[in-house]
Amino acid sequence: MSVPDYMQCAEDHQTLLVVVQPVGIVSEENFFKIYKRISSVSQISVRDSQRVLYIRYRHHYPPENNEWGDFQTHRKVVGLITITDCFSAKDWPQTFEKFHVQKEIYGSTLYDSRLFVFGLQGEIAEQPRTDVAFYPNYEDCQTVEKRIEDFIESLFIVLESKRLDRATDKSGDKIPLLCVPFEKKDFVGLDTDSRHYKKRCQGRMRKHVGDLCLQAGMLQDSLVHYHMSVELLRSVNDFLWLGAALEGLCSASVIYHYPGGTGGETGARRFQGSSLPAEAANRHRPGALTTNGINPDTSAEIGRAKNCLSPEDIIDKYKEAISYYSKYKNAGVIELEACVKAVRVLAIQKRSMEASEFLQNAVYINLRQLSEEEKIQRYSILSELYELIGFHRKSAFFKRVAAMQCVAPSIAEPGWRACYKLLLETLPGYSLSLDPKDFSKGTHRGWAAVQMRLLHELVYASRRMGNPALSVRHLSFLLQTMLDFLSDQGEWTQGGYSYTSFEFSSKDDQNAHCFIGKINCQRYSFLDFQWVQGDVCEVQLMVYNPMPFELRVENMVCITPKLITYCLSSTLLITTVIVVVEKLYGDFLSWNLEETLAQFPLQPGKVATFVVNIKVKLDFSCQENLLQDLSDDGISVSGFPLCSPFRQVVRPRVESKPVNPPEGSKPGDPSHVKTLEAILNFKYSGGPGHVEGYYRNLSLGLHVEAEPSVFFTRVSTLPATSTRQCHLLLDVFNSTEHELTVSARGNEELILHAGECQRMAIQVDKFNFESFPESPGEKGQFANPQQLEEERQEARGLEIDSKLDVHWRIISFSGEASVEGLLNQLVLEHLQLAPLQWDVLVDGQPCDCEAAACRVGDPVRLEVRLTNRSPRSVGPFALTVAPFQDHQNGVHNYDLHDAVSFVGSSTFYLDAVQPAGQSACLGALLFLYTGDFFLHIRFHQDSASKDLPPSWFCLPSVHVRALEAPA
Repeated sequence: MSVPDYMQCAEDHQTLLVVVQPVGIVSEENFFKIYKRISSVSQISVRDSQRVLYIRYRHHYPPENNEWGDFQTHRKVVGLITITDCFSAKDWPQTFEKFHVQKEIYGSTLYDSRLFVFGLQGEIAEQPRTDVAFYPNYEDCQTVEKRIEDFIESLFIVLESKRLDRATDKSGDKIPLLCVPFEKKDFVGLDTDSRHYKKRCQGRMRKHVGDLCLQAGMLQDSLVHYHMSVELLRSVNDFLWLGAALEGLCSASVIYHYPGGTGGETGARRFQGSSLPAEAANRHRPGALTTNGINPDTSAEIGRAKNCLSPEDIIDKYKEAISYYSKYKNAGVIELEACVKAVRVLAIQKRSMEASEFLQNAVYINLRQLSEEEKIQRYSILSELYELIGFHRKSAFFKRVAAMQCVAPSIAEPGWRACYKLLLETLPGYSLSLDPKDFSKGTHRGWAAVQMRLLHELVYASRRMGNPALSVRHLSFLLQTMLDFLSDQGEWTQGGYSYTSFEFSSKDDQNAHCFIGKINCQRYSFLDFQWVQGDVCEVQLMVYNPMPFELRVENMVCITPKLITYCLSSTLLITTVIVVVEKLYGDFLSWNLEETLAQFPLQPGKVATFVVNIKVKLDFSCQENLLQDLSDDGISVSGFPLCSPFRQVVRPRVESKPVNPPEGSKPGDPSHVKTLEAILNFKYSGGPGHVEGYYRNLSLGLHVEAEPSVFFTRVSTLPATSTRQCHLLLDVFNSTEHELTVSARGNEELILHAGECQRMAIQVDKFNFESFPESPGEKGQFANPQQLEEERQEARGLEIDSKLDVHWRIISFSGEASVEGLLNQLVLEHLQLAPLQWDVLVDGQPCDCEAAACRVGDPVRLEVRLTNRSPRSVGPFALTVAPFQDHQNGVHNYDLHDAVSFVGSSTFYLDAVQPAGQSACLGALLFLYTGDFFLHIRFHQDSASKDLPPSWFCLPSVHVRALEAPA
């Protein structure tokens, strides 16, 4: 699981997760209008009982998080509601098919699903259906809430059935072992008859039943099951699931002690009617009397008081659970969310210092490589949580970090408006007000150095977002309120501006000094650069005159015609420094001058042709998934929707395009255009003038607007039949208005119509990235590890690009399409050859893809070779060969004692293998009957293999075809 939910709270453990999503073309306004009405039905009272069912709605939920549903059932998507537009009966079959495709994404966990169709009327809409609701439009749909209530009741029926099945399981010792995704590989080959294994199964199932009871509104039963689970799991040191059982115990206890919820206004439980239910009202009064004199549920109250944790014990158990989670690097998201839940509980208990310890732990939890947007979200939530516990300055710090993240260098188009808005919200935390009346003479409140730096950032952000008047107002306010902290020379004594000397030099030894304003913080510091003769270097100094009289710029010094600097008087404040170093033409334009000169001298009336080749390097990656309705079977869907409720996607080209992309635009927008310009200078002469040495100059301006003709909207991988190969799957979108052809090396051409997206599968040989030539960064030129990793990633991307050789062709144009920006770390891992290379040989022939043939009754030599390409010694290993037959119906027959015999042992042993070394083990088989046989080679669980990733143990599939012996 890789996507944390920072809004999680303890009471979410008793909710059922329902995902609401659009299908096809649905406007954002209409979707969220219905989504708001659906999400208003967040709880219902179960008929004929005192139980209440709570629902948690999400309009976006990562499918990989759904795989953790057995670990904590509130993470499991049990309900799906889809919303779609359909105005014609002929479109109905396709619409209903899309609904089924959407269900398949969460199909393994769904209890029930519904489709809401708007716009369709007639015979189809009049047919009574339980899974589909038809409405004429988005206004005439009064029964939406009632249908949602019926839908939730259907979820409860399935939930109750599963709870009863699990709680009354009669399977005895054959209880299945529940696992999280990364655990499954660790339990291969374990002894399932041992007491240790059975206790593990029982403890995990008890914890699972506790989750189901909590969701079904049975708080007392859940507490009992959680306690029993904790005892079982603690006895077998099953730490990951022990942490989950403890967290479940904490969640149930929090729900008991704090019926109003811990998630603030959004998380508070809104009970039906004007007051809390009688059960919640009497929750803190075990044995309380009713109007008849006796509490009807006294036994339940006593049971809860006995099993429920006290408010102090809740926090202790949270700490213990988090310590267990921290033992597993794959449980980072679970650990982070548990910290957030504990902080919300501590905030209600007014225990701010302990809450800050949980938050400090959350800050240092190492997750996967987060995107810039995810970093912004993380820092913003941390800021809100610190604000919740009263740590206002710490809250302001993280909000300021989030603001800086909005304009990180890695973001193609920084969000200066968002940065400015977040910076404004940090002012109270730093005891800073923008009202000059709040600044009185005497003791200054807050840290002046930090306040001045924050004000400067407001100046810079407001100017970058295109509001110079606002920038000047902030700068004037800075001078008015912080004058006591400025030196007489205009230099800030505690951070901010300082005047620094820089030297610019060219290859012809012309030097000059320039006094410029240096912004004294890491983010906006003016960095030195290497200026090479022939480059175009431009220095822009934006100055502000704070004095009431006119000032002038002095001492303009010209180093070369291409570089102008200024020496400025000390009374000027320099608000920004921009250095532009441009290099467009060697990579942009190319030509063969010899071919042109061969046409001269040019005779009267003749034409000489000068061919200029234009080549632009573009980014073909589009991080947004444009094809929501492209299923994994590779079916091409033409005419797919060009807009969705959540994102702006590629639209057809329009005639007029702004040269500079507006703020917030994404790859694929009409404004995502790379503009390149050049000036071609020609000198020509002829006739008597040429004899006298005269010539004429001709300057031709070249303006090119380039944008990708194709976009790669998604990339994934599939294993191939050979362990040395894999299939790279690319979703290719034709953003032009013409038919376009895409091809890759060794693949057939793919034809895309205008606005069409198709999936292209390319079979590639896996790469040995360790064999790449050493990059300059690896030779020590770059000390920054991040820069070194970027160098390696770029080298890998270029190597893969060259092997794929993806080309596109449209009418008379053609070009290469790079996938470099689309290859994330996960895809690179799938494309990489495992450091341990395994080869299986049957009778001396490699058996990787094709079936090996042998004769019945003849011994067949089987050899397993290991080549160690890793930098460490590995092994020894023990392998067992298990022959089986595949009946092609899901059944594998391993009982082949009468059909296959081993010559010797069926267990092979490989000695330790040093780096760059090899090892092999030999054996033999005897096939007694004809037929197709497969060999499953599995590893024995030992210390040698535990420390290595499972991807290193990838043996090829062995297929042997036993034929009749010759007469």
